[in-house]
Amino acid sequence: MSVLTLDNARQMICELIALPTVNPMGREWSGATPIERPVTEYLERLFAPYGVRIERQAVSAMHENLLIVVPGRTDAPATLFESHMDTVPADDWPDRAWTPRVEGDLVFGRGACDDKGCLAAMALAVLDLLETGETPPAPVWFLAAGDEEYAQAGIIHFRESGVPLGRGIFGEPTGLVPVVQHRGTLRWDITIHGKSAHTAKRELGINAIDGAVEVIVALRELEASLQPRYPSQLTPGPALTVSMIQGGRTRNAVPDACTLSVDFRLAPGMIWESALAETKAFLAKLPWQLTHHAPQMTTPALATDPDGAFSQAVLALCRKHGGAHLALGGMPYGTDASWVADRIPALVLGPGDIAYAHAIDERISVSELLTCARLYRDILTGSYD
Repeated sequence: MSVLTLDNARQMICELIALPTVNPMGREWSGATPIERPVTEYLERLFAPYGVRIERQAVSAMHENLLIVVPGRTDAPATLFESHMDTVPADDWPDRAWTPRVEGDLVFGRGACDDKGCLAAMALAVLDLLETGETPPAPVWFLAAGDEEYAQAGIIHFRESGVPLGRGIFGEPTGLVPVVQHRGTLRWDITIHGKSAHTAKRELGINAIDGAVEVIVALRELEASLQPRYPSQLTPGPALTVSMIQGGRTRNAVPDACTLSVDFRLAPGMIWESALAETKAFLAKLPWQLTHHAPQMTTPALATDPDGAFSQAVLALCRKHGGAHLALGGMPYGTDASWVADRIPALVLGPGDIAYAHAIDERISVSELLTCARLYRDILTGSYD
């Protein structure tokens, strides 16, 4: 009997939301078990009756992956289905974030669309294969990954295992649009150095915050120069954003240091090392002493061939489930897919709207989740040789 029903989809997404798996996002953490453990145990209970390989992968003391392997009819390179278990915090709505709320077709709660809706759809698709006894053409590797939201450590750990893969689908909220391109990420801090002095005699000092303002203006100029150099029909161009500022020691002293946190979104075709070197050279023209700190995060851009056989096959299945108007797309955000796209064709595809991700009253449509589960199942049972 098929498990692909609205009731099962609604129940699973509600149960997953009710299991907090909050990524500390670089803040202090003192947990006794990995933050993904509640969902890891939940999935283990779901799949244990089917006798498939279930493997916990220790990524760090804070994070873990769960791998579920379904044998195929052959030993051909596997189809990877990946979705992440961690969520961003819900500091701005903790009163209701972990209590799933159902209103008609919608379910509200932290992680509803990012990324537990995708996780539920993948779990339902794989469970349906097992429940109906259908064997996929190639092995299926269902990876529930940890730490996507902060450092993508889960997929990096999996990548290092060197598993032979043939293709991959990565669950993120795309509204069931198959995504073949997205931007990469480079994050680092820049400290502008000044000289401290009493504010009553500010001419004796050098105000590092004034320097930070000039750096911000220069970053905007650099972004404007990069845009025409990296055009794309599917993704926005490069973007440099100052996301945090820390400066000053006291109200009556000229600040001798100011640190900017920079988020650089890299267009397909950009390499982070080259982008960082160009940024440093551009800012070196300013009359300020700068320290560029080691990158906090680097992720490659996704640039899967839209004309490749797997891309076109997935597009055809998406049109079958979502309408003939669908086309391959691009997204401004980054995903785990970029970490394996140099080895296999990788697409990002899932239910939900990115506009609700990381937001108060995050939500997902249960009917769209179910449609996605059926779509995932068709992808799992397709042949792509």
